[in-house]
Amino acid sequence: MSTVRVMRDERGYTLAELLTAMAVLGLLMAGLFLTLQEGQTVYLYGAGRAEVQQNARVALERMLRELRTASSVATSSANDVKFTFLDDTAASVTVEYNLNGTNLQRNQTVPAAAGQPDILVGGVTTFAVTYYDINNVATTTAANVYAVDISITTRSDDATLASYSPANRRATVAGRVRLRNE
Repeated sequence: MSTVRVMRDERGYTLAELLTAMAVLGLLMAGLFLTLQEGQTVYLYGAGRAEVQQNARVALERMLRELRTASSVATSSANDVKFTFLDDTAASVTVEYNLNGTNLQRNQTVPAAAGQPDILVGGVTTFAVTYYDINNVATTTAANVYAVDISITTRSDDATLASYSPANRRATVAGRVRLRNE
């Protein structure tokens, strides 16, 4: 009998207790994994959106800065803009911005610059230019251009990202500039 008493006094975990503890631990780990995965998705979404917005914003600001000093617009098309302005040295510069595939390009033709055309931003899905006359009415006549609206829609330029990836974002930036028209 002393053997039976010794066995009863030894405490341990039953199989039911072990299975219950493992099930609770599994649920906790699954919840932790889902929280971590959601955090990573939100981070990728935010980082992808910030990247495409910043790229588009830099390109738009450069275009608007040069257009602000433009003395004339040579062509008026919805997909490109060609204009002449005076640079810091008061030399006449002719520049054209256009969309080539998904690349927004800057091409300086007068004076000719090496390494042209210059790619401002890649991943552009839409590049729209709208011209307005002095009465704020849309125009296609280059001589009547008084103001220019530019809208750029970009997406992630990384071709390895799937379309459903949280890092594959789109952003649209737009701006309006009134020409100097000297």
